[in-house]
Amino acid sequence: MTMKPNNIFQLIDFDRVLFDTPRFVRALTDEIDTVQPGYGSALYQRFQQAYAREETFFIMQHLRKERGDAWFEDIATRVVRRFGGMYFLLPGVHERLTASNTLSTARPSWGILTYGHVVDQAMKLAIVGLDEAAVHYTDTPDKGYVIAEWQQPDGRFRLPDSLGGGFVDSVTLEDDKLRAFQGLPSKALGIWITQDNNASQRLGEVAFSNVKAAQNLAESIEILTKTFSQPQ
Repeated sequence: MTMKPNNIFQLIDFDRVLFDTPRFVRALTDEIDTVQPGYGSALYQRFQQAYAREETFFIMQHLRKERGDAWFEDIATRVVRRFGGMYFLLPGVHERLTASNTLSTARPSWGILTYGHVVDQAMKLAIVGLDEAAVHYTDTPDKGYVIAEWQQPDGRFRLPDSLGGGFVDSVTLEDDKLRAFQGLPSKALGIWITQDNNASQRLGEVAFSNVKAAQNLAESIEILTKTFSQPQ
């Protein structure tokens, strides 16, 4: 198979796609429990319950407000020293980012589209060495609508300056939340990173015809390669 000359931009969610958010939150809350037994565990349970509802509990912001920046950052620093930053990078990230340039002629060929507080997201990006990546922050988890605002009358997409600016023919979006694909333009390809055994059925129920399911980044690479390649 050879690659087509695709002028696409690959948008990748950060939490639970590149960054092992549950592992990081578990490490944080375990560390908190050493200072105040039970408090960290209660926070972790609240974090998990919110995710099950496809909502977001901004635990880092919560801790900053309740205990102050210095207290929280001390906890986070102790966690990173104990485990090392790469402990929180999900499997397949390096392979996925390496593949990005082979999938597209656009430069940069990929960027992070993330929903969250800038300070906290920047901290997590730095922890795993992705602080030099192009990042666009949204104020909504419904990222399909954000992408739709970039589409021009001729069908192309005008990228925001935070992602390098310029025009691309299409975009792809990899995200772990199904709601992220609401409003995604038909010219865009969505990949839902999920371990949901009923993923295909759920995609059919919401009629996201341009969204495919992948269990991990390795499967996402397979989908992208198959979509943007042609026989020799």
